[in-house]
Amino acid sequence: MNCGEEISIKDVFGTYVVRFIAQCEGRFFVIAPGSHLNGYLLMDWRGVLRELIVKTVPAKLIEKRHDVQSSANGLYHCVPLNYPLSAKGLAGVLGVPVDDVRAELADLAVETE
Repeated sequence: MNCGEEISIKDVFGTYVVRFIAQCEGRFFVIAPGSHLNGYLLMDWRGVLRELIVKTVPAKLIEKRHDVQSSANGLYHCVPLNYPLSAKGLAGVLGVPVDDVRAELADLAVETE
């Protein structure tokens, strides 16, 4: 992502829950009113990915669902933060290759039969 670009999490009413503003050198400034995270600097996109995972809920909890949006690399992306997560969608939001996102999420994967 370029400096100044934004990744935002919105609730079902369209209200901003958290905003991640891209800074130079890959860092992200966190704007989260009323949260302990407000004003934090995340060191890279992996920190943003971890925060996105924290906000993810099962698909049946419609009233608790959030959407994450960004315009990374000049393309608009909007992905619901509910399980199962789309690695390709998260890669688009973060502006990184999908293989890098899959590698970060690998330890969260659960095998099913």
